[in-house]
This record gives sequence, C-alpha cells and structure tokens, in this order.
Amino acid sequence: MLSIAAKYLKSYLFYQKSQRWSRDRIEAHQDEMLKRLIRHAGKQVPYYRRLFRSVGFDPESFRGREDLTRIPLLDKETVRTRRDELIADNARSYGITWESTSGSTGTPLHLIVDRGAQAAKLAALLRSYQWAGYSLRKKTFSLQSYYIENADFEYKPVFNVLRYDSNKLRKDSALKVIAEVNRIKPKFFMGFPFDLLMFSRFALDEGIEIALPDAVVTYGETLSEHKREALKRAYKCGIFDFYSNHEANVMIAECEHHRLHLIDDFALHEVIEAYSDNLANNGRGELIGTGLYNYAMPLIRYRTRDDIVLSDDGARCPCGRNFPVVEQIIGKQCDYIETPDGRLLGAVMSHSIDNGRGVVMSQCIQDALDHIDVNLVVDNQYNENSQQAIERDLRKRLGREMRIDFHIVPQLVKRDGGKTPFILSKIGRTYV
Repeated sequence: MLSIAAKYLKSYLFYQKSQRWSRDRIEAHQDEMLKRLIRHAGKQVPYYRRLFRSVGFDPESFRGREDLTRIPLLDKETVRTRRDELIADNARSYGITWESTSGSTGTPLHLIVDRGAQAAKLAALLRSYQWAGYSLRKKTFSLQSYYIENADFEYKPVFNVLRYDSNKLRKDSALKVIAEVNRIKPKFFMGFPFDLLMFSRFALDEGIEIALPDAVVTYGETLSEHKREALKRAYKCGIFDFYSNHEANVMIAECEHHRLHLIDDFALHEVIEAYSDNLANNGRGELIGTGLYNYAMPLIRYRTRDDIVLSDDGARCPCGRNFPVVEQIIGKQCDYIETPDGRLLGAVMSHSIDNGRGVVMSQCIQDALDHIDVNLVVDNQYNENSQQAIERDLRKRLGREMRIDFHIVPQLVKRDGGKTPFILSKIGRTYV
C-alpha cells in the first residue's frame, strides 16, 4: 500500500496532467473509475448490495455514465440514518478518517473519507488554487475556523501561512492581525467571503490600509455578486471562488479567466430538475455528485441540496480546459451572529451542530445581542446527551455570555421568500 505522502504526490502529478485532457478522455476516465467504484460498492457495501438487488441492477454489467441514472439518488437523510450500512466491509484497508459536517442546512453528518479520496481532494484543491496564482510556500493569509488555543492567530513558518481563527473575528483582534498582515505581506488570501469582508471593514472603519494580496480565494458559503464586488473593492485583486464538500464528491473551481468549472476529473457531476430525479434539460437544477475515489464509504449520486446553473453558450473557456462551465452556484445564504464581546460569526457556526445525534435539521435565531434560540427538528435518536453536545460546541464559538434556549419544533422558520436559513438575525445582522 502506498504511504499517504506517496498518494498525495501521485494525485498531484495526475491532476497536473489531466487538466489538459480532451473531453473524450475525461469522460473515458470517468467511465472507468465509475465501473470500478460501482462494482466495488455492489460487493463490499451493505447498503448498495441491498439497493442494487431491490432495483434489479447488475453492477457487473455497468458500462459507465450512460447507466448511472439506473441507480437511485442518495440523500443526506439516508447518510445520516444508515451511515454504517454505507461503510464498505473492507473500509479499513483503504485507511479510515472520519469527517463531520452540518453544512448550510444544519443537518449533522459523520462519514468516512479514505486516504485515496483525501489525497485526490487535496491535489485537486491545490491545482484549483494554482489557477488563482497560488504556489507552494507562497506567503498566505488564511481566515477560517482553526480553534487556536490561547491566541487569536498564529504564523506557521513551515507553510509560510498566517492563520487567523475565524471564531475570534472581532475588531480588536482583527486590528492586531492586520498589523501582522502588513508586516508579513502575504500575497494570497483565503477564507469565507463573510469573514474576509468583515476583516476589511474593520480596517476601513479605523482608516487603516491592508497590504494587498495578488489574489483571494473564497469558499465555505455562497459568494454572491454583491460580496464579490465588495471584496474586489476591498482587496483590489482577482476574487476566485471554490466549492466542494466534506463528502468529497463534488468540486467547482474558478480558473484564471474567472469562469467556474465542474472538476470532472475528481467527480462525476449531474444536474437534476427541482423536485424530481430527472436530469435537467436547461442546465439549471440541483447538483448531484459521485466521488470517484472514496472506496471506504462510496456516496453514489449524492444530493448536495445546492443548485447550479450551467453555461449554455457552448463556447470553450479561454483557459483551454475541457471542464463544463458553471454560470452560477446557488447555495444557501444565512445571516450572521454578533456576540456580546463583539465577535461576528457567519457560516462557521454550522459546525456547532456536527455532534448533535438525532438532529434532522437545525437553525439559530438571534433576537438579542446576548440571546439565541436554537430550533431543532429531531428524530427518536435525539436525547439529553445530544443537546449537551450541541450546547458544548455552540459555547466554543459563542462564549459564556450568550444565553441559549433550545426548542424542538416540527419545522424551521422560513424567510418571506420561502428560504430556510441556518442563521436568522432579528437584530439586523443580515446576510450581506
């Protein structure tokens, strides 16, 4: 078995070459990888053994993309409630790493991403960042949830990265980090759009300039056009969006010509019509992903609950890559929470629900600076320990001054337009 370092290197070299493949070669690669994965799932994964028998599907005769729609879609609720059945009998031979996510819907999931899938995801991610101008050990500023103990930020000289813990995002700590940014002068910024925008606003409020980067990569939440333009004004450079998930079965990245691409050498992507399982004819609908590498816990035709719009102009991107072009990612949008000590917490809050056993969906509603209501839709696995785990993880971000009330509800609160945000602010801290 290859060491993890060897797997990373092999994946990195593969993705450097495959980005220049013809469309026919990309699709042939998808077909070959799908055949291996589907046959493996039919033999080694209890959930798929039963599913394939029930729908009369023979994995040995599977031909590739043309047969994929014969397999029913997989939703988050099935992964949540039947997780153990989705783990391969021989999963340990692929290396087990547990991931947890609640995503923008507040539905806690725990799943395995094996070493091969981890290596593939990291290599594909690094290539995407290279499109934005990143190179190994380039001076970088990273603003995300690091849980840095006894400090708000730290510098990692081995990786040449200044890391700011987004759980500590407030004006006084941001001003200290801005001083470090101006001293180190990193040329590559990365983080959630909301966090990076608030970071720049703290500097603007104090009349302080930030040493400008060459590029900014955003991820973790929907990059609205309004936020993109605001980030451009703040950092005076190109803004590059990146989309993936913890499940390692979808990826979208923005190339140097600022066009979004489905990363089809990493996963098989489909777009289906709303409220159906039919492939969309107009290129607009829900994004469905099948990871090509995760043999320990294959998730086949997995529903992301995020919508995208594919380009219909048929023109090849000037970057020369034969990956489909995405016009728009229509993900979930939420407000943000302000804590009594002045910290601003956006989509990073979703991970507070990761360990809530029995939680189907969740929502945080702030109605005062020192109070939030947490609405939970639960099933029979929910118990007192579940609530204690959620409160413990919420406290890591919210601190001790925030009052938290939990409510078991039949459904979550919707906006007037019908959308259900994970965070809903009643004190004016609305989505930007």
